[in-house]
Amino acid sequence: MRILGLLPLLLLAGPGFAQGTDTCTSPTLVAGNGPHAFDNTAAAAGTQGTPCVGATRDVWFRWTAPSTATYTVDTCGQASIDTVMAVYAGSSCPGGAPIACNDDSCGLQSSVSFAATSGTSYVIQLASYGGSAGGTGTFTFSLAVPCGTATGPDVIVGDVNGVSNYVAAGGIDAISLGTTSCNLGDVWLNWFAGSNQHPVIGGNLYRYRVVAGSGRFEQIGQSWLKHGFYALSGNLCCASCVATDGTHLGVGCSDPYTSDRNGSQSGLGPRREVNASTGAFTYPPANPSWSGGTARRLQFLASDVDTSAGVRYFGESQYVTPDDALAGNNNNNASYRELTTNGADFTLIGPTQRTKSGIEAWSSCESGVTLVNAQVSGDGLFHVAYKVTNLGGGQYHYEYAVHNLNSHRSGGSFSIPVGSATITNIGFRDVDYKDGDGEGNVSYSGTDWTTSNVGGVLTWATQTQAANSNANALRWGTTYNFRFDADVAPVAGAATLGLWRTGSPSAINANVDVPGSATSIAYCFGDGTGTACPCANNGLAGNGCANSVNANGANLAVAGTASISADTFALIGTGMPNSSALYFQGTTQASGGAGTAFGDGKRCAAGSIIRLGTKNNAGGGSQYPIAGDQSISIRGANAAGNVRTYQCWYRNAAAFCTVDTFNLTNGRQVTWAP
Repeated sequence: MRILGLLPLLLLAGPGFAQGTDTCTSPTLVAGNGPHAFDNTAAAAGTQGTPCVGATRDVWFRWTAPSTATYTVDTCGQASIDTVMAVYAGSSCPGGAPIACNDDSCGLQSSVSFAATSGTSYVIQLASYGGSAGGTGTFTFSLAVPCGTATGPDVIVGDVNGVSNYVAAGGIDAISLGTTSCNLGDVWLNWFAGSNQHPVIGGNLYRYRVVAGSGRFEQIGQSWLKHGFYALSGNLCCASCVATDGTHLGVGCSDPYTSDRNGSQSGLGPRREVNASTGAFTYPPANPSWSGGTARRLQFLASDVDTSAGVRYFGESQYVTPDDALAGNNNNNASYRELTTNGADFTLIGPTQRTKSGIEAWSSCESGVTLVNAQVSGDGLFHVAYKVTNLGGGQYHYEYAVHNLNSHRSGGSFSIPVGSATITNIGFRDVDYKDGDGEGNVSYSGTDWTTSNVGGVLTWATQTQAANSNANALRWGTTYNFRFDADVAPVAGAATLGLWRTGSPSAINANVDVPGSATSIAYCFGDGTGTACPCANNGLAGNGCANSVNANGANLAVAGTASISADTFALIGTGMPNSSALYFQGTTQASGGAGTAFGDGKRCAAGSIIRLGTKNNAGGGSQYPIAGDQSISIRGANAAGNVRTYQCWYRNAAAFCTVDTFNLTNGRQVTWAP
């Protein structure tokens, strides 16, 4: 069959993330960047090793460097506890002091950088601070980017250096943030005034507070963009600045812009003219009319300033410039710094967290916050941060914050599988657009995204680009919040972020916690939603595309329990011709759940494919497994927590649509329980 070449039999291994051993004599082997899971809940207090700060409940790992370079290993945004981390040279119990160690580099989590030699083993000690309890999380290795070693120009915010406060008017207040940029790259960064070859500089304001027992990290303000005009040659980040004449930011050099300069209203342009993925922008910028002391600056509602105990604020600054983006160095261009306020004015406190977006501060405010990256192929990067809080009485609060760092495609919808859970207290939070920041010098819409709960999937969505070019899309440099309460505990699942501007893919997924009843959801229908059916052969809502014997299309349903220890899970296909049918498993949703045209239907299950089994339809239907078949947990090489996608391919021999003579059902996504 033609499908054999397109659906290869790939035996999947489980994630195999080791949890760490309680003794340094036999540390757990890990390889690659990760993330690598740890669990020190039951670890002994331990006296092995000599970390730089007090540690308890330590677990041990061994990692071999794949190349000679400076590496960073961290738990930032990945752990539910206050971590301490140390790195030792060797392959077992250390014989001396660590080569690097850290306690609180990123909130309560740890980050260490060390020079590694290719093929050399290093022992990682991961522990809880002092006498604190153990817990779970992950840690990740990455290549550090020291001064002058990034390929091409690489501008970062080396410091948020000041804050200017302005007089509130009409319920609107404003500040501006000063910034010192640094070039960590190996070539000069363009800084030409009077052209579109210089950086633009934006600022955002975030607030953290606890509401009804759960934390919320929300963006409450944003600025227009300062256009750079001259680069000085300082040494804030590096000691090796190569000075220029001001038309470039030299290698290893830094350049300060004061908060007053970044808040100069006449020099600020709208964000809409900037493609943050490519760095391209229009120059000179649009200049719609404005008035008042807060216009164009980092504006926020005065009523959003809460001075209650425990409320915290963070200022974020970001640079965007074409040559940095062209070099592929534009995912580290935002940094944040904490602020404090007396209710009227803001003051900077603490150090600047370099190359960390503001959303990453959430994990420094409370434990249990997880952040995942969602990169759009050929476009920009989203961050998805989340936390689930047990409210008691069988209720759980699900809180998600989605940050668009630099995606020009922007976000248009956000979906969470909720299955049969009872959903209450659905919420949404966006940012305010002001002063004619949108197309035609009209401010972008502030209409909240609408919500729907269809087929066990809770979705928030704004208007499409075709319907309204000034719709309230999740544009670059902004964070939107999505929240609800559910009557079931969380399990691992996947959120789907639909992209607002047209292109491929139409959506991306992010691994998050979802309500536990959402073990199976239907998606990728041939009813005109998502990718179009190949011959406009739409089926009934919930089914695949229409086939030669069924105008409603074929349907894939599930039965039983997807459990590793008690697997009764079955796939049931109906509405098909009496022909052969192939049931198969994937690891992702094709095109973010929209599907891709394939034969007479749509391919829904994608990624690493395992063919489960071929059946002969009778009465238009079949099932896998039946007596004598391997269970899906075994055949699919599954493990607890796996999120897998399923679909049924079937022969449709009659000339009906394309020359391919095959079709497919809708898709199903399943989360495997222990």
